[in-house]
Parts: sequence; C-alpha cells; structure tokens
Amino acid sequence: MATTAPAPVRHRPTITRTAGQVSTIYRFVCLCGATGEEQAARRMALMDLNQHVLSLPRVPADQQCRTPRTHGRSPWEPCGLCADQTSLFDLEVS
Repeated sequence: MATTAPAPVRHRPTITRTAGQVSTIYRFVCLCGATGEEQAARRMALMDLNQHVLSLPRVPADQQCRTPRTHGRSPWEPCGLCADQTSLFDLEVS
C-alpha cells in the first residue's frame, strides 16, 4: 500500500469585518487555521496578519516563484512551476 505525502498547508491570510454590538470588529483569518484577536481597527488586524506572514518559514531560493502574479503565488509560498528550473538565458559572468 503506497502512502502519499501530505498536501502542503496553504496560507491565504485575509482580514474579515463583522458587526459587533457597539462597533465594527476586524480579525485576521488564514486558510491554515490561524486567526487573530478581535480588533477595533483594521490597522491592528493588519498588524496581526503581517506578524503571521513574517512567522512563516522562508522559501528556499530554488523554489521561489519568478512570476508570482502569473502563477498565483504569494512570496511565502513555494512554486511548483518555477522550482528547480534553470533560466532561459545564462547571464552569469564566469
């Protein structure tokens, strides 16, 4: 019986806005399951989001996406399309 590797955890952090009893409540939420505290200001929820992104491990240089907008990748996610690909033109000076 073959076992498959677990799917990588996706991180798509967003800030949600809900109506509280007195005012609007902002909260950072990520697909990985991480959530921030309820905040009265969007700026505070954005700080929680940035803190979460900074806590993610760095992507090795050979797995970083060269065209993140085209491939739909964020800087903190490895890109399966660009990983271990050599550049079209070798512009390195020997």
